[in-house]
Amino acid sequence: MSYTSPFACFHCQGSCNRKGRRGPAQLLQCAECGKYQRALYTRKAYTPGMDARIVQLTREGCGIRSTGRVLGISPSTVIARIKRIAARLGPGFIPKGRRYEVDELSTYIRNKKNRVWVAYALDRKDKSVVGIRVGKRSKRMLRPLIDTLLLADAKRIHTDGCDIYPTLVPANLHLVKRFATNGIERMNLTFRTRLKRLGRRTICYSKSSAMLAACVAVVCWA
Repeated sequence: MSYTSPFACFHCQGSCNRKGRRGPAQLLQCAECGKYQRALYTRKAYTPGMDARIVQLTREGCGIRSTGRVLGISPSTVIARIKRIAARLGPGFIPKGRRYEVDELSTYIRNKKNRVWVAYALDRKDKSVVGIRVGKRSKRMLRPLIDTLLLADAKRIHTDGCDIYPTLVPANLHLVKRFATNGIERMNLTFRTRLKRLGRRTICYSKSSAMLAACVAVVCWA
């Protein structure tokens, strides 16, 4: 038989009832949403709402170690959580018949001898990011991004003067002219401001392409 506990649910703010123990920890179950939690968390990483705080700090430009210091958790936990959060994110439904801008941001992995690019597509109407790719600037890296836009029946695809795009984008959809990529160029500045690892003069390089892609996904879609 359960009895009322003075604890409020972390998820819906409903009242929780005691529901047994797990070792020394008292377990609680919300009477409203039915979710379980603990009366006291000895490890801060498991505190409810920790993922939301990691997302917030990442979007505000905090690095891995600074996020760990603020939240009182280890950097390795921050890395694992960001990758796990990014794996659940995506552009969602992509409307058809829109105009898109495509561009790349140059950055580095581990050191300045290993340059990589973050390529992404921006919907000109609502300024949403509909695709992200990370890797060397080549047809192999850019083709899946362009194919996504073609499957969405893109009305126009605006790019810069990079010589790779004419080989991937049909001529009747491709547009290269002055001011055609103003929106995505402004988004580039936003990315460089929010993510230290994308700064032009910085020592905050990513150690892996997976972590770079995860952080960009969090900023775009979280």
